[in-house]
Amino acid sequence: MLPLPVRRALRKLGHDLRDARRRRRIPLTIAAQRASISRMTLIKIEKGDAGVALGLYATVLFVMFCFNWRYIIFYFLPFFYLGHCFSYLNGYFRHYGANPDKPVAWGVSSYGKIYNWIFFYNGYHAEHHFRPKVHWTQMENFHQQIAGLQEQEGVRVIKRAHMLGFLDPNLPPRKGSGGEPATVAS
Repeated sequence: MLPLPVRRALRKLGHDLRDARRRRRIPLTIAAQRASISRMTLIKIEKGDAGVALGLYATVLFVMFCFNWRYIIFYFLPFFYLGHCFSYLNGYFRHYGANPDKPVAWGVSSYGKIYNWIFFYNGYHAEHHFRPKVHWTQMENFHQQIAGLQEQEGVRVIKRAHMLGFLDPNLPPRKGSGGEPATVAS
């Protein structure tokens, strides 16, 4: 059985596809024919059925693209791209400037209340690396327990969300392959 968040995401994707088809006044039969699938399969996709192959979801998205390319070009692709960029930056700045020689400082933390509330305490990343089995709901308490040790070991903390780590005024210099700070050739 799939985890609940995955089932919800499939259900939302299916409902979004159904709504997009209805807004364009595309009959179920025609959308199914253009996607080369049966009506019943399209109905399952629109319900978010996890038993339907992911490739069929992509096929239906392509059919919607053929009906309304502006939506894909000016809405879907830019937000898809920005989502991947923020995801990459998030992963990069959760570790940039961490100290791999000290287990308590393997990650970089960010303690903004709103950021951590929205992203399930993802900002407590050094704590997560130090004790990965601590549940996310207990991260704030765990941080209070080890705050002295973290300060002593020099855990890097940024004020903004990890995806905005490049805005940190205390960003450490990048190191070259030999461990020395990287220099720019002029």
